[in-house]
Amino acid sequence: MGKKTVLVNPPLWNAYAPHLAVPLLLGDLRARGHEAAAYDLSIECVDWMLSEAALTQLRDKAERRRAAGLRDEWARQRALLVAPAAIAGVEEAKARLKSLATLCEPEVFHSARRTLRDALWLVSGAFPDCEFDLVSNTSAYSADSTAQVLAATEDPAGNPYRWAFDRMLDRDLFLDPAVGVVGVSMSADTQLIAGVTFLRMLRDMRPDVHVVLGGNYATRLVDRWRRRHPLFDYVDTVVTGEGEGALASVVDALEEPRRGGSDFRERIPGAVWDDHGVLRRTPRHSADITASAVPAYADLPLHKYLAPGPVLPVFASRSCPWDCAFCSIPFASNSFRQRPPDAVVDEIHRLRRDVGSRFFMFVDEIMSLRTLRGVAEALVRTSAGIHWYGETRFARGLDEELAGLLHASGCRRMNFGLESASQRVLDLMRKGTRVEDACANIEAMLKAGVPLHLFVIHGFPGETEEEAARTVAFAEAVRRLSVETYGVAHTTWGGSPFVLDVHSPVGTRPDAFGVRIEPPAPEDDLSLWRNYTVGSGMSHEDGLRVAETAAGSAGDTNVWFRAARDPLAREIEEFTFLRASAGVPLPEAPAVPLFDWPPPDAGARLALDPEVACSRVPWPATETDTGPANALYHPRYDRFLQLNARDADWRELDGVTWRELETWLADHECHYLGTDPATTATLLVRHGFLVPSRRRAGRGPGRLRPEIGVAVRSRDGIHSLTNPVTGVTVRLRGAAVDAWHRWSSGEDVASGPDVTAALARFGFLYRGPAAARPPRPVHARQGQVV
Repeated sequence: MGKKTVLVNPPLWNAYAPHLAVPLLLGDLRARGHEAAAYDLSIECVDWMLSEAALTQLRDKAERRRAAGLRDEWARQRALLVAPAAIAGVEEAKARLKSLATLCEPEVFHSARRTLRDALWLVSGAFPDCEFDLVSNTSAYSADSTAQVLAATEDPAGNPYRWAFDRMLDRDLFLDPAVGVVGVSMSADTQLIAGVTFLRMLRDMRPDVHVVLGGNYATRLVDRWRRRHPLFDYVDTVVTGEGEGALASVVDALEEPRRGGSDFRERIPGAVWDDHGVLRRTPRHSADITASAVPAYADLPLHKYLAPGPVLPVFASRSCPWDCAFCSIPFASNSFRQRPPDAVVDEIHRLRRDVGSRFFMFVDEIMSLRTLRGVAEALVRTSAGIHWYGETRFARGLDEELAGLLHASGCRRMNFGLESASQRVLDLMRKGTRVEDACANIEAMLKAGVPLHLFVIHGFPGETEEEAARTVAFAEAVRRLSVETYGVAHTTWGGSPFVLDVHSPVGTRPDAFGVRIEPPAPEDDLSLWRNYTVGSGMSHEDGLRVAETAAGSAGDTNVWFRAARDPLAREIEEFTFLRASAGVPLPEAPAVPLFDWPPPDAGARLALDPEVACSRVPWPATETDTGPANALYHPRYDRFLQLNARDADWRELDGVTWRELETWLADHECHYLGTDPATTATLLVRHGFLVPSRRRAGRGPGRLRPEIGVAVRSRDGIHSLTNPVTGVTVRLRGAAVDAWHRWSSGEDVASGPDVTAALARFGFLYRGPAAARPPRPVHARQGQVV
C-alpha cells in the first residue's frame, strides 16, 4: 500500500458552497487506485472562527490589543460594541442560514445575516487594520509582497489565519505517518496569505512529506518566476494547469523507488520545481474530461457551508474558446473541451443520490449553446428534478425555444457577461457579442421565466463616461423589465471596475489597447494586477468612481462591487438562486422603526432596552467631532449611535421620565456638534435605544415634514437622499422629486402612498413637530431604491 495523500483547500474560498477542485482531484486519485483524503481548511476555519468559543477569545483579544491608528481604533470599538450580540447569536444565525425555511422568513433571514456581520466585525476588530468578511479580506499584511506574506506566517497577533490555525488546525491528520503527500489547491489570490501560512506550519510539522501546490492562481503566479522563490522553502512541486492525472503522476513516482530520484518531476505534466536555484518546468497537458471522475463531495463537511442545499459545483466543459481582452482564463486552463451531456447528467443523478442535494451550479467558464442544449435535453429526458445555474454568453441562437428548454430542465439563474451596453466598447474588448443579440436573449430568457445576472465592467480602456452611464442605465432597465413586465423577481446585475491582469491580452499587448502599464512598486513582487494610464477614455480612477457610484445607487441585491460599508451588503448568488428555485421573493430591507416625538406623555417612564450594548471606552475623535464620545448599539434594530457626553453612564436612564431625561442630558453636557439635549433625546427614542413604557393610543398621523439633517445630492434629474442617523440612502425620480421640494418648503403634499410610505419608513419623512438637527451616524449602510 502506498502513502496517503491529503488534499487541502486553504482560506478564503466560498463559505456558502464547496469548491470543486479538491473533491474532483480526490475522486481522480481514488479512481486511479490511490488512498486520499480531503481537508477543506477554508470552511473549517470560517466555521470555527464564527463560533461562540472563538468569538469569545476574539473579544478578549480585541480588548487587550493596541490600535494601529484612528480607523483601526474605530474598528476595535465597533467590534466590542457588537461582541455581546455576536457571541450570543452566532450559532443560531449559522443554523438559520443553512435552512431552506429561512428563505421564507425575511425577518429571520435579516437577523441571521446581521448577526453574522457582527461576528465578522468582531473578527476584524481583533486584528490591526483587518477587514474580514466572506468574500475577501485584508489585514496589516499585503498579499502583493513576498516579504509581507512570509512575515504574516509568523504573526498570530496580526494574521487572523495564523491565530486561527494555531488553535483549530487538525494536526493529527497531518502527523499521521501514513501521509506522504499533501496537495494544496490555490485558486484565488484571497488564499495566498492563508495558504502560505498553512504551508509553513506544515513544513514545521512534517518536513518529510512531499508538498504539491496547484490551482489557477498558483499557475498564474509561478508562471512569472524564472529563479527560485522563497515559496519553494515550503513546496516541493508545483503542478500548473490541470491537476487530473498530473497529481496522480507525482504520487505514482513517489511510490515507485525505481522511478524516483531528483529528476522524477520531468515525467509530471506541468511540473515546476527548484533545481539548485533555477526553476525547471515541463509542458502542461490537457486532461481527458470525457472520463472525468465524480467529485467526492461526501468527504467534505457539507453541513458547515453557510447556505442551504448545499449547492454543489459541477462542470460540463473546460476553459473558454473566446479571447476577451480583459480575461486571463484561457491562459490558465488550456484548450476548450466539452463533456458528453449524458455523462454530466449521470454525475448529477449520482451526486443527488449520494449527497442528497438537488441544487447545482455549473462552474464552466462558459457554457456554449451546444453545451446548454445537450445538458438541458438530458436533464429533461431523465426527469432529474434538480435546479441549476451557470454562465453563458449572448448569442443569436439563444431563442425562446432554447430558453424554454433551459427552464424545463431546472435552470433558475443564468449569468451573462454583458460587460457594456455600447457596441463600440464591446468591440474594444474583443467580446464577440452584439447588443441586439443581448436584448433578444434577455427577453427570451425572461419570457421563459429564467432570472438573469448581468456582469458589467466599468472603465475598460477607451470607454467614455457616457458609455459607462448608458451601461448602468441598461442594467437597471433590465431588472425593471424583469420584474414589471415578466414578473421575474430574481434578476440582478453586478459591476466592477476594470482591473488589468498581466496575463490578459491587455496585459500582454497593452499598446494594442492604447494602454501604458505602470511598473509595480519593488516590494509588490507578487502582484498580478497593474496600474495603467490610457490615451483616451476613462482612467482607472474614473472606472473605480463609476463602480462606487453604481454600487451606492442600486439596491443591495443589485451589485457585487463592495464599497467598504457592510461585509454582507449584497445578496450572495447562492441565496438568489435558491430563492428563485423555491419561488421565494427577494427579501425587502428591514423596516426602520419610527417613534412619536415629542412624547405623548411627558410623565411616562423610560426603560433601557436590555439588548443595547454601550461602549464605556471613549470613542476616538474624528475630524469633525468636538471630542471623545460614547457609542451605543442596538442589535435588533441594527442601529449605532455616537453620543458626546462627559462622565455619562447610560444605565442611569433606566426608569426616568421624559422630563427627567432632558434634565439628565443637560447635567451631563450631552451634545453633538452643538445640538441641544432635546435632539439627543429624540434620537435615543426614535432609534430604539430607549423604549417608552406606555404609548398613547389613537394618535393621529400628523403632518409630514422632512427630517432635518437629510443630505441631498442632485444629478441628472435624480435626487439622492441620505438619512444622517441610519445611513440609509434612497433615490427619487420624476414626480417624487417635486414632492420632496414641496415637503421641504412646508407644503402639505398629497403624495402617493408608495412614496410617502417609503420615505417615512426610512426616516426621511417624520410624523410630528420638527426636531433639531440629528447627529451624523457612526455606521452607514446602503438602502432601498424608491
